[in-house]
Amino acid sequence: MKTRSLLVATGMLGLLLGALSFLQKKVPGTERMGRESRRLTDLPLREGTRVELTGPKGNFVFDKKGEGNWQIEKPLPAQADAAVVGKLLSDVQFMERLQTIPRNRINDGIIQTFGLGQPTRALTVRTKEGDLKLEVGRETPVSGGVYSRIRSGRGEEEIAVVEKHLGEVLDRDLSAWREKRILPLAVPDVQELLLHQGTLEVEVKRKDGAWTMLKPVEAPADPTAVAGILGEISALKATSFVSDTGGDLALYGLTAPALVLEVKIAATHKVLQIGQNDPKDTNQVFARLADQPSVFLLPRASIDSLAKLSDRIRDKRVVTFPSPEVVQSVDFSGKGGDFRIERGAEGRRWSLKWGGTNRPVDADSIDGWIKALHAARAKRFLTTEDPAKMGFAKPRQTLTFTWSVKAAQGSTNRTETLKIGDESKEEAFIQVSSISGGMALPADLIREIPESPLAMLPRNILPEGFGEVKGLVWVSGSKRKEYRLDGAASWKLQGSGKDCPEVSAYVSRLKELRVTKWIGSPGKAEFLKPEVEILVEGTEGQKVRMILGRATPDGSAPLKIEGFEYAGVLGKDGVLQMKNSPELPSGPEISPATQR
Repeated sequence: MKTRSLLVATGMLGLLLGALSFLQKKVPGTERMGRESRRLTDLPLREGTRVELTGPKGNFVFDKKGEGNWQIEKPLPAQADAAVVGKLLSDVQFMERLQTIPRNRINDGIIQTFGLGQPTRALTVRTKEGDLKLEVGRETPVSGGVYSRIRSGRGEEEIAVVEKHLGEVLDRDLSAWREKRILPLAVPDVQELLLHQGTLEVEVKRKDGAWTMLKPVEAPADPTAVAGILGEISALKATSFVSDTGGDLALYGLTAPALVLEVKIAATHKVLQIGQNDPKDTNQVFARLADQPSVFLLPRASIDSLAKLSDRIRDKRVVTFPSPEVVQSVDFSGKGGDFRIERGAEGRRWSLKWGGTNRPVDADSIDGWIKALHAARAKRFLTTEDPAKMGFAKPRQTLTFTWSVKAAQGSTNRTETLKIGDESKEEAFIQVSSISGGMALPADLIREIPESPLAMLPRNILPEGFGEVKGLVWVSGSKRKEYRLDGAASWKLQGSGKDCPEVSAYVSRLKELRVTKWIGSPGKAEFLKPEVEILVEGTEGQKVRMILGRATPDGSAPLKIEGFEYAGVLGKDGVLQMKNSPELPSGPEISPATQR
């Protein structure tokens, strides 16, 4: 009978254990609730406002001055690393008891045995809901745990075994608790940045939301570059702290700092002083904040980068108009004379004002060099060079750009003047009205800017919009041929009525022909024995008469168009195309014998 009862009891126990296991798996939060019940405290430690810590690495007091702002009060006033303090509070918040010692077993002997009479570490965390007081004693005989005395808020004191990790969490020295960032900044709040390095002074100031360099030259500053520099300053971290009492600053090269950085915010003014290299490690440099006694080490590479402040933050743009499309006019003066280009009302077509008349220009060419100039960036700045030696006293050419800016009441015009000085084989020197000093640009870029109004003109030999060609007269030496386009859209040789379909291709080539450049009027001698004379007739009495002068040794020849006060230069291929009889197929020049 007893055996049967024992079997029944065993079976019932198994069923109960199975049901409990099932419930733990099926009831949401059962495991989580169990873990929470084992935690050292239910106080919101991560919202703590004050921390007192005693351990083998020293006595520390941390006070929270604001969100994410922890200050070290002891052993010395300093900024605490908020992330490290936050991790301490988070680790303790979620730490669990491995075992709780029953209260009826606790006595003075037990306390001494557990090492809690003279604890190795003690932690107090103040929160709005109460304080957590935690003492850590000896390690347990079974590895992995330590004895601890815990008092959470108004709860009763407990003695428990907790993870050994607790001791490791508390065992940090002053260097670990300190904020390594020496100048954490809210970058949008910075108003001014200054650098002093020997005789060099750099000053950058924010005004009306825009950054301007005031020293060593007055010039626009690149806002992206300034933000990047301030970000680098904010991220500077001490690799170690050498002294917290200052001592003899001469030992660190800080009585006469090699470099000084000043950061001005509305409410504060921070000064970072940089001394000499650490003799033990020349990749490190001694530094300090002027209002604090501590001396620390910073990476040499970071400081070297900041020392290039002037070149890094200076706006390297050559021109500052917002886009090439907004430019309304450009005035030119210099060796090529005075002239002006203007953009038409529709915003696309350019015209040239020169010699009292308006002339059409090569719009694609003008758009091209304006876009290139807008995209260009200075290769280097000429901060110390004599402007006269750079050619700025008597610039080769001066350009004044005008563009319109929308304002609250209509729009206003802005101008910017660009002076082009001397050039070397690879560099050209320019000066912009918005800055002092000059800059060097690739010489090829500046050579694209036309020095003469002739370089602005369209290079096609037949004017744009000439229309359909109806007649062609071609004269070479003693040969004269006249062709007409009849009603059937076929070309005929006058006098014989011969069909000449090849003339159509010749006319098409004339329409596409371009001079390599326009030049001043050449001497009459070059046209005494012309290579060829051509008269092109269009509709409504349109006529263009052109004379191809004597060819030069390189195969090019001057081209004079009736009514133009200047001549052009036609390249070798163009010369061959014009000299060939219109009746012959296109291709290389046909020999005179073949043309007879």
